[in-house]
Amino acid sequence: MAVSRRTVLGAVLAPVILPRPAAAEAGLARLVAAYPDHLAGLDGDVLVWTDGTRMETGAGRPERPFDVMLRDATLADQLRQAYPAGPPAGPPGRNHSPGRIRSTAFFVKMYGDCRRGGAGRRHRTVTWMPQTRPQPLPVTMDNDVATRLERVIAELERLPDRLKAYLVPSAGTFNCRTVADTGLLSMHAYAAAVDIAVAHSDYWSWARARGDIRYRNRIPFAIAEVFEAQRFIWGGKWYHYDTMHFEYRPELIDGA
Repeated sequence: MAVSRRTVLGAVLAPVILPRPAAAEAGLARLVAAYPDHLAGLDGDVLVWTDGTRMETGAGRPERPFDVMLRDATLADQLRQAYPAGPPAGPPGRNHSPGRIRSTAFFVKMYGDCRRGGAGRRHRTVTWMPQTRPQPLPVTMDNDVATRLERVIAELERLPDRLKAYLVPSAGTFNCRTVADTGLLSMHAYAAAVDIAVAHSDYWSWARARGDIRYRNRIPFAIAEVFEAQRFIWGGKWYHYDTMHFEYRPELIDGA
């Protein structure tokens, strides 16, 4: 519940309790459940970490324009767009890019800040597509992401050979870099994302350079389905499409 104070002629009246929207309530509960190694629970509109750190969620604030949330997201903003698990029903609606809105403070706290050397010690090497074209990739051990990616790889290796061209070589996992259009850290900076092969991939920013960002995808959903089973979301379901990109975001896919 959010609390507001009303004043009459300068006098402070009793607090008025404003109900937190049910969607925000459910989203924050999913967030806590999705990261049990790090999150202890909620105290009103405050997220409590297992180490006692308290972080404002912004749940009582109104929704802001997409471009504003994209560059300055609260935790509540991060949960506003639902990720549509399962086969795509069609191109995403304008600005519907569930997962692109991220609270940098939240992910830096969880995975470490690569700009300050606070992430690499929590990585381990995962072998991408070991039977097809082995490639070592650093992946975070937090939230069992490395183990989950290994499960993904095992299932990908079982797919028909005709699909392997979409997968190898991987375009990478860990990269201490920012997202070009926001200047904020990418999920690659936390080693919690993987890009599959570039050859058959499409990216909205490449299209923007040509003056046209109409939706485009050539990646078979059979590949994305394997990732979704381990709670990775796919950039191929974004208006700002990035069809090679998968990132571990259980708080979104658990609610889909």
